[in-house]
Amino acid sequence: MTSGDDRPDEDRGRKRDEVKEAARRANRDPKVRGIGRAGLLANGIIHVLIGAIAISVAWGSRGEADQSGALRTVADGPGGMILLCAAAIALFGLALLQWTEAAQVVSKKRRLVIMRRLTNVGKAIGYAAIGIVVGSYALGARSDASKTWQGFSAALLELPGGVLLLAAVGVLVGTVGGTLVFRGVTRNFREELRPLHGLLSGFVGALGIVGHVAKGLALMITGVLFVASAAFTDPKVARGLDGALKWVASVPWGGGTLLMLMAGGFIAYGFYLFARARFLRKGPMVVTSVNER
Repeated sequence: MTSGDDRPDEDRGRKRDEVKEAARRANRDPKVRGIGRAGLLANGIIHVLIGAIAISVAWGSRGEADQSGALRTVADGPGGMILLCAAAIALFGLALLQWTEAAQVVSKKRRLVIMRRLTNVGKAIGYAAIGIVVGSYALGARSDASKTWQGFSAALLELPGGVLLLAAVGVLVGTVGGTLVFRGVTRNFREELRPLHGLLSGFVGALGIVGHVAKGLALMITGVLFVASAAFTDPKVARGLDGALKWVASVPWGGGTLLMLMAGGFIAYGFYLFARARFLRKGPMVVTSVNER
């Protein structure tokens, strides 16, 4: 017999199970998966464009090697506004698909389940944020990302405890970058794909490793620049991804070569996203620790 005190817990458990089941149904829905795949393609194109712009910067051209530069390139092309509107919708669809992935996580270890669910929710929020940025460009908004980040840093530094807040932003960005490097080195990204075999598995795996590591290193440098901005109370140091890639180019003795390699990594990441769209995993996401592999 169930006591009255147990009913609220049972109700909460039942509602939680209902939400999980609804998320799983959405994850299996062909429409959700289709628009999610479109979002992966859109995100992949953005990364390929960032890499291409970075290569041109390495060769001495001017440009913004970040999302702003990539979106401006699309916006200025034929049918740019229509393409950006479609990309924004697709990225919101990708955010929905990524959110439903949280309900698909399966592991023997509760800690891994919680961590991967939080990762999926964080990715969903990130994709939605990119969708908002792309949508704003489709509506005609234009901004210089480096100046936006510098303005953000200056506003934080003016707040009480702003130095610590800006340093925390840098640590957060750097941690995201480190996580990407870890996923690349350990090949954890394979959880996102259906099983692949032979040369195809090796090729997609190589794209994933190179792409995750390159993007992760770029974000780690971005985080360091935010921390440096806090340490020197100079908002001009924090310049976002574009500033990080241009800092790499300014390194004496081979900065241009290093930037070319990192740019190639961004292009590889874009093609990995294309591959993920093609070979998107369906069903439970089985998460294992490094020792279990």
